[in-house]
Amino acid sequence: MHEIRDQYGDGHLVFVLRCIKQTNNNRDELWSETIGAVSDILIQRQDWALDRPSEVLEAFDNIPLGILRGKAVARRPWPVRATLRTYIYDRLESILDEPEQRLAV
Repeated sequence: MHEIRDQYGDGHLVFVLRCIKQTNNNRDELWSETIGAVSDILIQRQDWALDRPSEVLEAFDNIPLGILRGKAVARRPWPVRATLRTYIYDRLESILDEPEQRLAV
């Protein structure tokens, strides 16, 4: 958490922790890999964090971080944080982003 705070500031770290602690069923998921994965996502998608923070928190209500972390741990030796980041990002993207319009081929 010190690295995240030092690199991105108090506001970012507080929002990361809120995404975990203040959402349904995730209050006990303060694992270092989970904190890091959520931070990575919010840095990559600052539009979500800055423009739609309440929607992000609501989205985390529907994401079972413990289950996703368990799946990521089962994928070792792959890095847990990176695997978990992919799982969480996929869920958030499906909730927060409009589906892409694909042209028929």
